[in-house]
Amino acid sequence: MRKIKKFFLNIVFVLLAASQLVFAQEAGDAPVENTVPGIMMQDLGSLWVQNQNGVMIWAANVKRGERLEIYLTDQVDAFGNLLEDKKTAWRVSNGESAKNDFVRVRYNNTDYWAISNRVSKAFKTGKISTACAVYRSSDLSDVRINSLAAGTLVCIGQSFPVTAKINLTEVTFFDAPSYSTVTAYVLSEKVTED
Repeated sequence: MRKIKKFFLNIVFVLLAASQLVFAQEAGDAPVENTVPGIMMQDLGSLWVQNQNGVMIWAANVKRGERLEIYLTDQVDAFGNLLEDKKTAWRVSNGESAKNDFVRVRYNNTDYWAISNRVSKAFKTGKISTACAVYRSSDLSDVRINSLAAGTLVCIGQSFPVTAKINLTEVTFFDAPSYSTVTAYVLSEKVTED
């Protein structure tokens, strides 16, 4: 009789534990608080996890254009915008280590860290429709920093008139030579939204 009671108690315990696990998994699928839409700007951008020593270890690569969520803190900048959850940490990759700035992200319902200048907030995304010049500021007489090829992935910011016939749009793109994201301006007619 004792064995039967112990058996049933074990079954009840296992069922309760399983129901708690299912509940926790369903809660994990709920929308994440304090995040904004983001996008991986680098082709095969790396996602990292932090080990018990505080070192970032490579976990996965994602394609350029993959959607993710960027975590925010409760701290604000001078304009009242919530700041991204960032940290500086050592990373180890291919046996070499370096210090980088990371931002906390969520991808496919899993939390990771991404090197901060490889991702961008992305409320709107698009592409460059035809090759175009890139301006450092909203002043058309400002020095052009380079050009963007047709098909370049961009995060689209504000558009505004510069003259009666010319509008500029703020865009963020991944600049391969500097190996980071850059925010600059292009003619609005050269940008198409996804």
